[in-house]
Amino acid sequence: MRLAVLATVAGTAAAQTPWNAETGVVLVGKVVTLNDAGDVLPHARVWLAGGKIMAIARDGEVLPDAAKDAPVVDSKGVIYPGIIDLHNHPEYAIYPLLPIGRKYRDRYEWRWYDDVYNKRITFPQEVLTRPHYLDLGMEIGRYGEYKALVGGTTSLQGGRTNLAYSKEECLVRNIENSPVESRVAASRVDIGRSAKEWAAMQTERSKGPLVVHLAEGPSPRMALEFGAIKDSNLLGPELIAIHGVGLTEPQLIEMAGVGAKLVWSPLSNFMLYGKTANVEAAKRAGLSISLAPDWAPSGSKSSLGELKVADLVNKHALHGLFSDRDLVEMVTRKPAAAMGWDQRLGQIAVGYLADVLVVDDRHADPYRNLINTIEDNIQLVAVRGEPLYGDKAVLQLARGTADDSEIAATFNKGKRSKAMTPNCPGTALAPLSVAETRLRIQQGLKFDAAQLAAKLTPEQLAKDFAQCSLPAPAGAATPADAKRLLSCRFGLPFEKTRLSPLTTNEDPAFFSQLMRNPNLPKYLRALPAYYRQ
Repeated sequence: MRLAVLATVAGTAAAQTPWNAETGVVLVGKVVTLNDAGDVLPHARVWLAGGKIMAIARDGEVLPDAAKDAPVVDSKGVIYPGIIDLHNHPEYAIYPLLPIGRKYRDRYEWRWYDDVYNKRITFPQEVLTRPHYLDLGMEIGRYGEYKALVGGTTSLQGGRTNLAYSKEECLVRNIENSPVESRVAASRVDIGRSAKEWAAMQTERSKGPLVVHLAEGPSPRMALEFGAIKDSNLLGPELIAIHGVGLTEPQLIEMAGVGAKLVWSPLSNFMLYGKTANVEAAKRAGLSISLAPDWAPSGSKSSLGELKVADLVNKHALHGLFSDRDLVEMVTRKPAAAMGWDQRLGQIAVGYLADVLVVDDRHADPYRNLINTIEDNIQLVAVRGEPLYGDKAVLQLARGTADDSEIAATFNKGKRSKAMTPNCPGTALAPLSVAETRLRIQQGLKFDAAQLAAKLTPEQLAKDFAQCSLPAPAGAATPADAKRLLSCRFGLPFEKTRLSPLTTNEDPAFFSQLMRNPNLPKYLRALPAYYRQ
């Protein structure tokens, strides 16, 4: 293992007391502050306690006496602010990459008019998550957070605020609910389709950032969405526009002029549309650009993976327009600023919230180091100062206990194991292990008629059969009834669906499916090379 671990507490890991939020943990390594000056501290100690970065001691300096009882993790690695993912759909993280065989004009074309997409994603998701069907919303939401954590993500966009996993902070921060600042973001997939929806967006805008899919696709009608946003008085500093593939250069200039922001998701854009946003024009205009992966069916597994996509686009299509630091800021400082969190997150600084990422030191340039980092190289992820994921020995040391974590992923033929602490005793959420989460979702993806029949009420069965223009069965649902319902209402089972693995190394089908996509620029075929060590 490429790290050394030291402890200031006596005894073995098993004898240590449980992790204590007030005592916290001290992390030792190269610190990439991401501050205005671009300070990189070659050998420093960072004390996390009470949910904040309490102190930073450079080489030769001492930490406060209050840090003396904290476990010390000497990573020999590099410490960064946690990754902030400003565009995801965590409840779809269970799905593998879609076998996309054509180029779409915009998101409406594949979401609303593609029957195969409905049978692969829309209908399975309804059966899996609805309380009156398989009721796996909690498990599926938690799985999305697991996948975020294993990619170094500490804050995540896209969790539905009405689901229990997102309502209470448990693992990563969910930007729609996280109390980082008093103003909380609202996220929307579609812009207003009625006067009521436009009014609701106005209300949301008054309360905080408005994160909206805008101009997702190159068709001319996508640029018209910008006009609708502008005419509805939603164009301003609160607007965080996702995708922007169809935005024109004058529109990007106008967005920059009013302080709006853009979230760039190149892999998903190329897979679906063969084109991505005009980030060159956006940068020229001074528009703030964040980078995020979109979602599992057509994007990277995490922002860490999307950094590599952006790096290839930058090298081959943009001719080095962005520096390595620019790219790293797109997943740290820029999204923090877009959210209005830049005085609380996005940097390693005293008083900031303790969301941090520790990775192996594999490149002399600290920004290139993060771009080249893969899931294997993650040593530790802490959210709210609490170590939640990382190398098994590091996580156990940082938490001061050996019995509240479980193995979540393995690398290098089992020689390097990653552990996670998936439960949150300070919340109302019931304990749920990573292994049990996987098992329940894998079972759900079989769409077993007997399992569904056990959940169906006579009332729901009658409602569904009516939509199929079939007479309602008498009495309790039978497996045969459930099978008919799945077939007539949803066209299921459509095809066997495997659970998308948490990490790229555990997902051999990821790159094989990706490389079959006809819409990718040829230079993106170099993407797998980042994952070879």
